Amino acid sequence: MKKRTYDPYSELVNKFNRDGIKYVIVGMSGINYYASRPQETFATQDFDIFVKPTISNIKKAVTILEKMDYNLVVKKGALKNFSLKEIIRQKNTIIASDPYGIVFELILAVSGYTFSQMQKDAIIFNVGNIPIKVAGLKKLLRSKRLAGRKKDKLFLNRFEILLKEKGG
Repeated sequence: MKKRTYDPYSELVNKFNRDGIKYVIVGMSGINYYASRPQETFATQDFDIFVKPTISNIKKAVTILEKMDYNLVVKKGALKNFSLKEIIRQKNTIIASDPYGIVFELILAVSGYTFSQMQKDAIIFNVGNIPIKVAGLKKLLRSKRLAGRKKDKLFLNRFEILLKEKGG
């Protein structure tokens, strides 16, 4: 008998799929889907979901997370203290966390690309029977370069070494 493990990431994406939420997985979360071996994955503290920044789409995503008992915040405080219209206008990231350390980031903007551009050539990865829409690897890497944060530069250096080791 096959042992099943709980996967909060697939569970949330499955709910997003069922409710028609427009999303694409980005950041390290997305890059890890392209790994062919466990040694090729990179640690991340959250799961990055680029959601189409419209009021109806964000509202549906937030409703699902609230029903799942996630605590929702933006940089300035509790999500409930701000209008979705203002959050979308400012492109604030919505952070959802639970008491067990599971963290999702609903991202409304990424470096170098609009939502439509990231979604356009997204790849579907199946986890069990759940289709997960992941941004294209080239765009994910370019977005990291454009962001220019120290942690992104360190990752890109390590990723290049990994590619050389693989002969790529």
